[in-house]
Amino acid sequence: MSQQLVMTPQLQQAIKLLQMSRMELVETVHQELLENPVLEDLREVSDPGSSASTTSSASNTSSGPNESLEQTIAADAQIQDQGARDA
Repeated sequence: MSQQLVMTPQLQQAIKLLQMSRMELVETVHQELLENPVLEDLREVSDPGSSASTTSSASNTSSGPNESLEQTIAADAQIQDQGARDA
């Protein structure tokens, strides 16, 4: 009796994503958000009763995808810097 590892599509995707750099991963996720209308960026969703969340989402969309990506990368860098200082 022998065992075999089955490479399911989910496992293949996980391996592919784990091999990406942080910047490549952010870019890939951003591209998937643009291509798949069912997905939504939860970072842009705040209090559902607040009109400010609608305004901020609209302003992020009109400023272009690259600016949003740059903001994400800058925020990630700040988080990493803070973690390095705390260590």
